[in-house]
Amino acid sequence: MKLLLFFILQITTPLQRLQKLIDSVQNDKEVRTGIVAASIRSTQTGEYKIQYNAQKSVNSASTLKLVSTATALSVLSPTYRYQTFIEYDGSIIDSVLQGNIYVRGSGDPSFGSARGGMNFQQITNFFVQKIKGFGIKKIDGYIFGDGTIFPENTLADSWIWGDVGNYYGAGVSGLNVNENLYQVYFKQNNNIGNYAPISRFMPELPNLLSVNKVTTAERNSGDNVIIYNTPLSNTILSQGTIPAGNGEFSVKGSLPDPAYFFAYHLQKNFIELGGYIVNPTIPFQNYKTQNGYYPKQRFQIFAYDSPSIAALVKECNFHSINLYADALLKTVGYSISKDASFESSVNAAKQIWSQKGVDLQGFMIRDGSGLSPSGVLTANNLTDILYTMKSDYAFNDFYASIPVVGQTGTVQNLAKGSKAAGNVRAKSGSISNTRAFAGYFTASNGELMSFSLIVNRYADGADRKVRKYLEEIMKLMVEI
Repeated sequence: MKLLLFFILQITTPLQRLQKLIDSVQNDKEVRTGIVAASIRSTQTGEYKIQYNAQKSVNSASTLKLVSTATALSVLSPTYRYQTFIEYDGSIIDSVLQGNIYVRGSGDPSFGSARGGMNFQQITNFFVQKIKGFGIKKIDGYIFGDGTIFPENTLADSWIWGDVGNYYGAGVSGLNVNENLYQVYFKQNNNIGNYAPISRFMPELPNLLSVNKVTTAERNSGDNVIIYNTPLSNTILSQGTIPAGNGEFSVKGSLPDPAYFFAYHLQKNFIELGGYIVNPTIPFQNYKTQNGYYPKQRFQIFAYDSPSIAALVKECNFHSINLYADALLKTVGYSISKDASFESSVNAAKQIWSQKGVDLQGFMIRDGSGLSPSGVLTANNLTDILYTMKSDYAFNDFYASIPVVGQTGTVQNLAKGSKAAGNVRAKSGSISNTRAFAGYFTASNGELMSFSLIVNRYADGADRKVRKYLEEIMKLMVEI
């Protein structure tokens, strides 16, 4: 690597050096079976400085979050806030609700998360106090979580089975809570290969059927557990290994039914604080199926506001949270067509950027987070959307949401001490055999550039090398 960089530095212009470095990456023996794609465009003149395999469709990984967050800011506005409602039907007589309580979500991915202002326990207590403060001491019906603004199938069809039970593969409900995750704690032991029993789930999962196949591995071997479940199911399968030790080891999983989960804990808390309710918690979709449910008139008790979209977008891009990106995309889909399916939401995003003049040839995404390995776009698609976003009224909030290389977010340890640090704003992306960065930087002449750098299908085990290559490309590109 050092020898390669020495020879490249002998080339005349920064742009020529950058082109040579990208060529060298593509020709590396561990990369040449895959593809390197790069695109750099001036946001002032529209001129492309680099186009390298820039019209080839490649997997973008989490750099796709830039598209989802830009779309949400442009369509919904930076000041938009989700609302989560407490409602009831029936009537209240002598502190007895002769009807049901509903917590109806609008897709807020931060609800019940510390990022949203109140964590899970705090929001549960707060909502119970709102119900009791409305004068309700007894409920003759049910407490329901209503996430039906989004489809009941919370997953994208293109996601991998091994991802969806894990925290990063959480489905997107109309009523999300605690970022749709829980923690499962395994008891460690010092005998490699021994069974690792589950000691607890935090928070508690209602009506859980747990099948545990997890064993211990070498010390410091890390989290190698895969959790499997499906939407609306109460069965969770855990398999893989945890490191040997003497304590507990926690792994994050995704909630199979967030709306039901929140209703269960709300009811539990309501009873603990002296309330009385006749019926046990059941999923809202089960109630509708079993009782021939028809919509009833509801009355509002309280509406809870999320942080602004601008704040949620920053959390999404700084911490690369799949749930946030997919919820934002679905919210855009619902706002345009009242259909928040992944397919409809993707089509809405394509319609928006096409209308703004972006050439979307090769743009075939499947979700908003980049979790789907079958979703692809071109380096030019991504750079052109970033270029177009520069003239959007929401650009300042968007730009501020992108981590700064060498300073913040998932790129805080990248290119430290170089000219790229403090200059480049970049969203990182990584899934199997894919590494990517995209965002903006200021060139040596003061022009703001949009860029995307993507490497796909390189050899197994070359992750660190490819990341280092991309880091060197970013160091060079700021000199053009």
